[in-house]
Amino acid sequence: MYYKQISYLIRMKISVQILLYFSCFAGYAQSNELKIFGAQIQNEFMAPSAIAVQGVLGQAISASEKGRLAALPGWNKGQLINIFSEEFRNKSERNDWYGEHGGKWLYSTALAVERSKDPHLKTLLLQTADFLISTQGQDGYLGTYSPARRITNKKATTHSTSWDVWNLTYMALGLLEVNKYFPNNKYLGAAEKIGELFLETFGEGKADITDYGTRKGMSATIALEPVVELYKVTKDERYLGFAEWIIQKIEAREGFRMISESLKKTDAENIGDGKAYQLIWNLAAIAKLFQVTNNDDYLKAVENGWQNIVDFHLTESGGPWGGIGKHLECFNKKGYWSPYGFVETCSTMAWMQLNRELLRITGQAKYAQEIEKSAYNALLGAQFPNGTDWSYHSFSNGSRHIAHFNDCCPSSGALALEELPQLIYSKKENGIACNIYTASDASFSLSGAGQVKVIQKTDYPFDGTVQLTLSPEKKSEFPLFLRIPDWASSAGIKVNGKPFDTGKLTPGKYFIISRAWGKNDKIEIDFPVELKVIQRQEYTNAPQGGKPIYSTEWFCLTKGPLIYSCSGLIYGKDREKTFLLPEKNEEACFVPAALPSGFNGPAYELKLPGQEALLLLPYYEAGGRTPGLWRLTWIQRKIQ
Repeated sequence: MYYKQISYLIRMKISVQILLYFSCFAGYAQSNELKIFGAQIQNEFMAPSAIAVQGVLGQAISASEKGRLAALPGWNKGQLINIFSEEFRNKSERNDWYGEHGGKWLYSTALAVERSKDPHLKTLLLQTADFLISTQGQDGYLGTYSPARRITNKKATTHSTSWDVWNLTYMALGLLEVNKYFPNNKYLGAAEKIGELFLETFGEGKADITDYGTRKGMSATIALEPVVELYKVTKDERYLGFAEWIIQKIEAREGFRMISESLKKTDAENIGDGKAYQLIWNLAAIAKLFQVTNNDDYLKAVENGWQNIVDFHLTESGGPWGGIGKHLECFNKKGYWSPYGFVETCSTMAWMQLNRELLRITGQAKYAQEIEKSAYNALLGAQFPNGTDWSYHSFSNGSRHIAHFNDCCPSSGALALEELPQLIYSKKENGIACNIYTASDASFSLSGAGQVKVIQKTDYPFDGTVQLTLSPEKKSEFPLFLRIPDWASSAGIKVNGKPFDTGKLTPGKYFIISRAWGKNDKIEIDFPVELKVIQRQEYTNAPQGGKPIYSTEWFCLTKGPLIYSCSGLIYGKDREKTFLLPEKNEEACFVPAALPSGFNGPAYELKLPGQEALLLLPYYEAGGRTPGLWRLTWIQRKIQ
């Protein structure tokens, strides 16, 4: 086996000696100064209440809170919550995923209430949570399926196409998040009952969990995440044993075997059935399991999976893509590329969560970079301005659409937005790391410095000027980690108006300033935000190693963290037309343009001799943020 096995504790009835140095409180997550169950953690993320976010991210988060989060319990006559009632469940004839919305909403809204302290939303959260747990059965079941179809019925024939474990998983995670910020034994107890149901149903000698979900079992093994979270909260070693048991079942499943296949650097398309959302979520859950086991194979497998996705399966907008010639949401063949791929908003959420866990574990800037890129492009590009509606699938080249009210993606988009504030800064080596650049105010507690206030003023991502003001309660020396984006070849940095030596600055890494900080110390950063043309090739080779049957060269425009797109179809009618850029200095063909009313921009026009100019705007707003309008990110350069 490719992992270190911990004996299954339910059967063996023995204890495993683990370092149980665990600290949990609402203010912070895991700390770099703690060894949590044996694994060293490099980053300690913020509490939602410790930060206020402004700028375009703050606008999106606020819109979501006032839109989808405030509306969902009563939306469409309350259907997404009422489906948990006994009356509905007894009549249910479907094996759908709709039950996930209850858990996702609890999770997202708990974060939102802790962040905003909105009394109305808090009342709505606790009332809805109380209703949901009132529907829980004696056996721990808290889902939407009829007794004939749920996982407790061993004779049901629909388990392989079922989303029952999936729905229960989200409900457990939601209840645990509510309990984190509004501690109450009834919420924790309801989550534990779901955990006990999993143990009773899928423990050793019981049903095989990989038979109980779509996508070769990947839709069920995501139960690993709440099982790990239950272990962290309760310290009940049965959960740790069960988590390892789930890994054993994953490794025994032909065509799945995520640990061993990822260690061999198997392409993501060939793990399970390549379903992006489920695959990435499983990787994120395994990253959490590493944090409580310190099993190096888990971390290596996750890092290999991450690298494969970065190398072959990401759009320029930061979304994991697929959908050409196979299922809409599965990864395509390694190396294949098309401007017309699909990005599921759920996959974007899962991708950001995977990067969150790797950032937590390793402290490496590249994971924060991916979170920021996805946030400013793929995530915002899927949200509609009302904060309620989202796109299910987004396209590099394609039109915007509003997902159906019970599609999975709107809840995922709202959840991803609510997780962002905690990640903007983190505690790292008893200092402060700036991971995401956005206008914001935050407050930290650092050893020796007391409470440290941080104010970030910036128009980022629209320009590269950032001003940070630090105000520690006591003057103290600590490191400040400034993430240098990988697109920034240099950066000008001043401390209290004096230039700071940036000779050791490395793009894609953190730049560290360690000094004694006092009240109102100012750090000014100037990232040179330049236009850059990215080129990709779409081709098909002739059989038996022949040359390409056809080859099309495409290009897109970026500026710093933003991807740009044409604001509509080419000349209002064509989705493809060749624009022959010069071989050198392509960026000079893009010139600043007047910004249309209501847009953030900046705007640019592609101007070539003899052709009508094309207007380009940031991806998330190109074409207008209304349904049906076209976004065209990739433009043809040459066909041969």
